Amino acid sequence: MKLGQKLTYSLGNFGNTIVYQAFTNRVQFYYIDVIGLSSSLIGSMWILFGLWNAINDPLMGQISDRTRTPLGRRIPFILFGGIPVGLTFFLLWIPPTGNRIVTAVYFLFTVFLFDTAISLLVMAYNSLFAEITDGLDERSSLSAMREAFAIVSLLAAFVLAPILSTSVGWWQMGLIIGGLGAVTCMVSVIGHKENPENYGETDTNFLANIREALSNATFRNYLGANIAKEYVFVVLAAALPFWSKYALDITGPATYFGVTLGPGDQEAVLLGVPFVMAIPILAIWNQVMKRIGVKRMWNIVFIMFIPGLLVMFFANNFWTGLVGTLAIAPALAGAMMVFMVMLSEIVDEDARRVGYRREGIFFGVNGAFQRLAYAVQGVTLAVIFGLTGFVEAGGQALVAQPASAVFGIRFLIAGTSIIACLIGLVFLRRINLPEVVEVIEKAPAPTK
Repeated sequence: MKLGQKLTYSLGNFGNTIVYQAFTNRVQFYYIDVIGLSSSLIGSMWILFGLWNAINDPLMGQISDRTRTPLGRRIPFILFGGIPVGLTFFLLWIPPTGNRIVTAVYFLFTVFLFDTAISLLVMAYNSLFAEITDGLDERSSLSAMREAFAIVSLLAAFVLAPILSTSVGWWQMGLIIGGLGAVTCMVSVIGHKENPENYGETDTNFLANIREALSNATFRNYLGANIAKEYVFVVLAAALPFWSKYALDITGPATYFGVTLGPGDQEAVLLGVPFVMAIPILAIWNQVMKRIGVKRMWNIVFIMFIPGLLVMFFANNFWTGLVGTLAIAPALAGAMMVFMVMLSEIVDEDARRVGYRREGIFFGVNGAFQRLAYAVQGVTLAVIFGLTGFVEAGGQALVAQPASAVFGIRFLIAGTSIIACLIGLVFLRRINLPEVVEVIEKAPAPTK
């Protein structure tokens, strides 16, 4: 694959990541701490969201697999899918606020619209990765590049979203980030073509495909490990505003090295600096993966999360919080790379067995299970906040939290993440990746 093709494809990861991470990072904080909806109500919404995702992602993957156009089966959804993603993201930040029930219904409806739009886009985009790459070396290098773009977009999401929302307003933030994501996704298909020889039958049964995918023991254990990985990402993003405000007591301007930073700026630095560090670390992980394989690397990544998470648990100010987030930077970079490469290899195994490629259904089923992390995180947040006496702000700028609620926030962002890493290690132990690699070597190579 040429460098230009790698760059355009990777730019799509900037587009879909900036939108989704801004959504993950800000939406609960906005509706709970700014609008004033109860955490238990939002938690119940995430349960419904999780149920929809059990259908939505594999359905979007199946639609992608069965699409036949002159442009291909993935490219049309990437080329034209950015517009509805950007629009529905914008709608999230202009809710009606006169009645809490109306606001909650609006939240649920717009989240469903946004998730449907971005699921179709991301399923097609991720499926294209497995189709346009061949072998561990090429997949590792492309994964490193696309995740470098993802880190840049994460920086933009975690830095721009809090700064824009506090400086110009929430709907303006939604307009800027939604528009940026839409444009970059559309650019990502430049220079790429799909090979019709990889297409399967168009009348394949949706439920039968799901059953076949889940009958693969390697894939099932992969799903467990990936849910654990995704939970860590989701809870770090969703709990960060609460952790920053209540555990680190970042509630007003502070001066560091002669520069005065507001609360949003300080929160942005807490993850912005670690993600800047993660970009060069991707190059190191690229070489590590080629030497030791994706499974061993993923084990190392889970273990490397734990020391930094422990520091985050005990952090009580900006500086100790920054030490904790810096310590998890290498693990964040590695976790962003591994899941795509391993899943692509599992798809190759399936293609060898059935005679054609069906990335969409595998990425779709993975997306459905992966999104369970969002529902689990939402329910976990609601339960912990309820048990520890978290005081909802109700739109107030600052609410004093009891010590039990602050402990709950610490446990949510760090304690539950450590538990997720340990669970992920258990699932990885059950994956017999050498057998998968042996089959891949005999599988037909995808056409670039």
